Amino acid sequence: MIIRPSMSGIFEKHVETPLDISGMPTARLAYGLRLLRAAYTGAAIRVRRDSDSTEADVYFYNQKEVTLNSLTSAGSTLRDFVGSNSAFVTKWYNQSGNTSTQQGGGSWSGYPTAPDAVQTTTSRQPELISSGVFNRGLKCVTSGGYSASGDYLQVNQYRLPNTDDNFSLVMACEVFNFTGAGGLITNLDNFNDGVEMIYLSGGSYRLAVDAYDEDSASGYPTYTRTIVGSYYDRQRSTAAGGDGKSMILRVSGTETTRDVNEDKHIGRSDRFRIGCRRISNNPFNGIIREVYVFDSSAGSGKAALDDDLKLALERNVAIYNEVNYA
Repeated sequence: MIIRPSMSGIFEKHVETPLDISGMPTARLAYGLRLLRAAYTGAAIRVRRDSDSTEADVYFYNQKEVTLNSLTSAGSTLRDFVGSNSAFVTKWYNQSGNTSTQQGGGSWSGYPTAPDAVQTTTSRQPELISSGVFNRGLKCVTSGGYSASGDYLQVNQYRLPNTDDNFSLVMACEVFNFTGAGGLITNLDNFNDGVEMIYLSGGSYRLAVDAYDEDSASGYPTYTRTIVGSYYDRQRSTAAGGDGKSMILRVSGTETTRDVNEDKHIGRSDRFRIGCRRISNNPFNGIIREVYVFDSSAGSGKAALDDDLKLALERNVAIYNEVNYA
């Protein structure tokens, strides 16, 4: 089945809120410019206009999505608040509504139940509006290649209780012209020490668990909206003598899988980043539209998302973001 975008160029307004799909567990992190969960009543993002650095929360227009007609905490629409200036994202609000209990009974004691993604350094804030033009996503721009600085958000104090817990991540993005290596979603202290849930290198999307890499089969077409699913499942069968740990990477419906013999050690870092690999280098160059993260304890006997829910979520995100999905 291939889902193709409409020719109208307008987002699909009637697709189900993704976190309300039947059977969907509570997400740990959920960021988007549309309403992701019907019960969520907060703002979508907080922005800073560049003319005077004034900040304001931005709400969903008609309780559906962020547009230039969205109301802001400044009492005006987003269009009037920004004018012909540019606006940068200081905070992306977590819509997950999660609790401190992990699937399978893992403990989240001492950690925020719904951490937001933030960036306080003005020169590193992703751009939402460029000189009055709405980007329809968070635009992360790098000043150069592999070792350059770039725009990103950070989720402080996100980690899994155990180093070998399962995770499922789905995101919608668009890559600009790109060379070298860059991170989209990472929880990394040093290379080969942590998890790069999604990053770019060698012309492909990649998932890395410590020293193990899995490359996407389809590469990454530039200036094309894409859905990327990144999954670590202990319950998958192994063909390489492992203990049920499998890395799965799916790009707009095309899947590659690898069995691994190593825990991912995601618990070593509380720094979950959107838009770069590490703070000092390897930034992403493109637009990020939605991010979802689910987790489950290693001993739960279940993946963070089962196969049917992985597919349902990816298709929902593809329809809304007008992505060709196989």
